[in-house]
Amino acid sequence: MDICIKTITKSISVLALAAGFTFSSLSGTLPFTHEQTASAAEKINAPFSVYEVTANVLNIRSKPNTQGKILDTLRKKDQIEVVKFVNADWAAIKIIGGTGYISTSYLMKVPSTVHTAANLNLRTGPSTSNKVVTTIPKGKSVSFLAWGYSKDNKLSFDWAFVEYNGFKGYVSTSYLQLPNYR
Repeated sequence: MDICIKTITKSISVLALAAGFTFSSLSGTLPFTHEQTASAAEKINAPFSVYEVTANVLNIRSKPNTQGKILDTLRKKDQIEVVKFVNADWAAIKIIGGTGYISTSYLMKVPSTVHTAANLNLRTGPSTSNKVVTTIPKGKSVSFLAWGYSKDNKLSFDWAFVEYNGFKGYVSTSYLQLPNYR
């Protein structure tokens, strides 16, 4: 069965290093830091929902779990549009005939621009207990580089890793104008 996937391509050799992060489901630790990937990333502005595959092969499944039937596969550096996040571990994508599900463990956010909805503190980590680096004024554009992460190294939609005026850090997503696809 052939399944066509909405794939967005871009010939940029450094795109594999585009800002964002993946999680290693085997070790439970981040394989590299936001700072390492963000500093190596070329400045691009993709649609907010675009992610890049980091695994050599990523299965597209019929259900958001490893027991779902494998419908097709994606390859490393494929760029796909996430329709919504089912939870921190699984994302839904459009395929011919419906919806497929992929593991978020092997996705990396492609940078995009969003705006602040209020004055916003840029912090050194994804918590209000982390130091404030700078305050971003309401209505300013920031480069959204990645979702934040929780204490157990899972994807967290409460925090975002962003760049503003040369500063990189974490902001609360409550104060960003984000599309609703979670």
